[in-house]
Amino acid sequence: MAEGVSLGKGAWDCDANKEIPADKEAEVFEEIATMDLPFEGIPTVPPRKDRTHMVFFCGGCRYRVTAEPDWTVSRVKQALWAGGIQRSNKPAEKRATPGLQRWEDLALIYAGEVLEDDDKRMADYHVPPGCQCLIAIERAKLESGRPDPDSAYWN
Repeated sequence: MAEGVSLGKGAWDCDANKEIPADKEAEVFEEIATMDLPFEGIPTVPPRKDRTHMVFFCGGCRYRVTAEPDWTVSRVKQALWAGGIQRSNKPAEKRATPGLQRWEDLALIYAGEVLEDDDKRMADYHVPPGCQCLIAIERAKLESGRPDPDSAYWN
């Protein structure tokens, strides 16, 4: 993406440190409906088979990264950082916070709970294998107590 991440668009493969093309997202995230488990004759998305990747929403983009529940929170943050999650930063002149400068600036959220302790395992927070509904956010934004004016919160 030439202008960075836009709200509600895009996906990034942290393992390859590159964008996931829009036409491949459904395949990569296992979101293709099939007749394996139809509901009243309607195709549905079957249970996911990929249990080695987790997906984090950050700045309107999905970040896919290899991660296991037995990994520590810090190890997952470091994998996200190494994979390019800092690309979610807005230009310096457009942000009210310092932005992501290092992996320690990330806060992870699962099921409404901030994963506070970097030394705890993801499983200690009940994050299942292959989880695709996690949030990564700049800790400074989280601690400010107010959503970013451009966030989906206001929609």
